[in-house]
Amino acid sequence: MIELSEIQRQLVLAMLSQVALTFVVLLMLPVPRIMALRAGKVTRDAAGHPIFPKWATQVADCFNNQFQVPVLFYVIVILTLWLRVESDQTVWLAWAFVALRVAHAAVFVTTNFVPVRFLLFLVSSVLVLQMGLQVVGPVL
Repeated sequence: MIELSEIQRQLVLAMLSQVALTFVVLLMLPVPRIMALRAGKVTRDAAGHPIFPKWATQVADCFNNQFQVPVLFYVIVILTLWLRVESDQTVWLAWAFVALRVAHAAVFVTTNFVPVRFLLFLVSSVLVLQMGLQVVGPVL
């Protein structure tokens, strides 16, 4: 077993929590699509590709979004651990990021109220930027 400091352990747990969120959204994907199919709400475009109603595409869009800023989060956490520049502040930023991403996903798959969703996206992105600056600082 690998021995980790408490700070390292918290960073790994935060990263794994973000991964878990991605899998939760992935598992949600078929539900609205099946409901749309059963309700006869799916049409086809000129090429024959299915067009799902907006409410059925929200989960898919949320899933795709888990591979945007969260990927930067993974890279920064891995760099933080690899370069051994972790701190209590990094842990706080990591968990705050994950909490905001959970809230972002919840808004995305429910009301999809864009002003709130954008605010959650913006603040979580700023947290990742701050984490990145903490990694870059000691390296430069």
